[in-house]
Amino acid sequence: MGELFAALERALGTALAFFYDLVPSFGMAIILLTVAINLVLFPLTLRQTRATRAFQEIQPEIKRIQKEYKDDPETMQRELMRVQREAGATPGGCLLPLIVQFPIWLALFRVLNNVSQIASGANGQTFLPEDSALLAAIRSGETTFLGMDLGTPMSSGILAGLPTAIPYALMLVLMVASQYIQQWHATRGRITDQALTDQQRQQQQTQQMLTRIMPLFIGFISWNFPAGLVLYWTTSNVFRLGQQFVIFAIDGRPESPKPPTQAEDRPGEAESPRKRPQAVSQKKRRRRRR
Repeated sequence: MGELFAALERALGTALAFFYDLVPSFGMAIILLTVAINLVLFPLTLRQTRATRAFQEIQPEIKRIQKEYKDDPETMQRELMRVQREAGATPGGCLLPLIVQFPIWLALFRVLNNVSQIASGANGQTFLPEDSALLAAIRSGETTFLGMDLGTPMSSGILAGLPTAIPYALMLVLMVASQYIQQWHATRGRITDQALTDQQRQQQQTQQMLTRIMPLFIGFISWNFPAGLVLYWTTSNVFRLGQQFVIFAIDGRPESPKPPTQAEDRPGEAESPRKRPQAVSQKKRRRRRR
């Protein structure tokens, strides 16, 4: 496992050096690498989005099964698994992109942290190719982008004084805001509260709380991250937001399931009593016209 992770670090370092050769800017190299990673992960992102949509669309059926088999938990679980399998609403489809992206994020953190060490003059292991132009630029101190030293921790940049702190603070605010907007857009238009069971309502409230807290938590822990990693995270948020717009444009945003009517809750009463007199009055009107 350690060898695989080391290979991933070297691959990211090589890719970063490659993009620097295309555009000799450390910041642009990080942005291009971010876009490339998200394009590679797009099939998984599409699968995650569609699995999440499938979960949303089968909520009325889930509610029916839970109500019908509430006294038979084994049958209920079997039916729920069948409905989810047929709809393609698998938990793995929702979690797989996150699981795949985490080691990439961790490896990139180590690569950019290594860049910070190289820029400070420390000797040791480097994940960048020895003959790369990027490594030479970093050793020469050419790691500035939009007024930020991308090898410097965010805390050092923000605490360096007002003029220096502005681009770092703006980047941190943009990262938190872009993640919040991305999560909000992904969950906007979810199931209405009336259509939820008590358990589902509690789950939705928990998810809404996480949606509000998670961007702030990421911003907090980014305080000691290299500015280059925050640039990666911000670019990734913006790119994923664009991906969501594309996916929703292709598949359409599903409507929230409506709460069941009284007639649906009582199958024997397919029509309300008010509809039958109207039907009779319509027949009488037709006869009178004739």
